[in-house]
Amino acid sequence: MDFIKNIKDEQLNWIQPKATHQFYELRSDSGLYGNVNFPKSVGSLAEAESADGRWTFKRIGFFHTRITVRVAGQETDIAVLKPNLMASSGTLEFSGGKTFLWHASNFWATKFEFTDPAGEVIVTFRSGVDEPKFKDWFKTQARLEVPDNKKDLPELSLIALLGWYLIVVLQMDSSAGAVVSVTS
Repeated sequence: MDFIKNIKDEQLNWIQPKATHQFYELRSDSGLYGNVNFPKSVGSLAEAESADGRWTFKRIGFFHTRITVRVAGQETDIAVLKPNLMASSGTLEFSGGKTFLWHASNFWATKFEFTDPAGEVIVTFRSGVDEPKFKDWFKTQARLEVPDNKKDLPELSLIALLGWYLIVVLQMDSSAGAVVSVTS
């Protein structure tokens, strides 16, 4: 696995190797940069890994939801994301006080971003991949864009993995809502 900061002139894509598994890889044509895995078919716990480390993400609460970020195997939160009700925006706060903002950056929620408090983009997630194939229609995939001036940010890998987790959880919630409304 390589460091995201080392990517040069290649497109990073979040891909889902198998539509039946909630396992996702961050890849370029030349290699693997990270992954997010939901070990159980039910629940919000995810395990994430990059060359920079291993973390767990978990949504807690119903009305006052928050997403906890922990180093894998530890019980202390290193960061907490406090989303709005639908998780299309929120604030990520690290235990040291550093903050980042999460939001959908277009009306259709096909583009999400993490920005710093000054509004500078850290990462952008755009739905789909450059060359989609028929077999990919039922998979969750996106392009990841990182501005060159943000590649040395110490939190970059964690933010790239957490953003993907948030997108997948949003999609899971939308699917569950559709099932509830159809069966009502």
